[in-house]
Amino acid sequence: MTSGQPMTSIGYELIVISACVLGGVSLKGGIGKISYVVAGILILGTVENAMNLLNISPFSQYVVRGVILLAAVIFGPLQTKSQTCGLNLNRTF
Repeated sequence: MTSGQPMTSIGYELIVISACVLGGVSLKGGIGKISYVVAGILILGTVENAMNLLNISPFSQYVVRGVILLAAVIFGPLQTKSQTCGLNLNRTF
């Protein structure tokens, strides 16, 4: 009989948090949709696949993921603030 290895998913924390924040989940809690998180996962997966195809070093990939997370954290509240002020940026004409 085999058993699970607890060290298997070490290092996925940044990817999971990045996907959630990129999908619009608030770090304070209470805001977010599963479909948006799936979209965030797809975006990060596409970026990671592109970096692998371009033979970018794994250390540089961590930097790119960190920049994506930082951008999502910075621009997420700005989008929320603009929607609460009546400036809905997602309107279609």
